[in-house]
Amino acid sequence: MLQGQIEEGFNVFPQLTHGIVADLAKAGFKTIINNRPDGERGNYPTNVDMEALAKQHGMQYFFIPVNPMALTMEMVEDFADALKKAEGPIAAYCASGRRSAMMWALANAGRLSADEIISACAAQGHDLSQMRPMLSQMAAAA
Repeated sequence: MLQGQIEEGFNVFPQLTHGIVADLAKAGFKTIINNRPDGERGNYPTNVDMEALAKQHGMQYFFIPVNPMALTMEMVEDFADALKKAEGPIAAYCASGRRSAMMWALANAGRLSADEIISACAAQGHDLSQMRPMLSQMAAAA
């Protein structure tokens, strides 16, 4: 299993850099999903920089900034739509990878059980167990 692989064709990463994007392209990744809003603390490439870098390497690029304190269903729907449109393998990232894992979890709540989602994310170091009630409710509504 690849580092950060939540499921076949979908990986989460902490902040990507120019060198990492080049390595991902060489490894066959076809899409980047950026879940990190511009302006967060730290010095990192902006959305515009990352989009240009992705295109330079022939990769698709989606910008779906996520503030976990202001998460909306529109963000989840945008993420799910990006997953449908994206050519895999996909590299999704934020500051630590957790938000990207959380977005994958929410986007897949109707396709996988809460236990499957939580287990897949935990295997990559992202404990989403506190999301079990929400994931179960979303799966039941799907």
